[in-house]
Amino acid sequence: MMTFSDLIASVVSDLQQGGFIKDADDLQHLANLALDKNISKDMRKDALKRIEMRCHVKWLGDFYLKHLSQKEWWGKLEKLKKSTNNYVQSF
Repeated sequence: MMTFSDLIASVVSDLQQGGFIKDADDLQHLANLALDKNISKDMRKDALKRIEMRCHVKWLGDFYLKHLSQKEWWGKLEKLKKSTNNYVQSF
């Protein structure tokens, strides 16, 4: 099973490969905040909430990535959403 960090890296890579550089950078920035144990839990939870919001079909799910089918892309985003929720529960 992929970890939260693995899933973020994979989705960021897919976004970069698809040419969505700003969105990839934004997602990576939020992930860095979420994983930073030197900032408050509230700030980390907020970053995770913002990642979860991006996993919606009307946000990142709306992007067309040539190297993935829509089903594969939405599946990846769903896994990231679940992983984000599990990660919030862990602290």
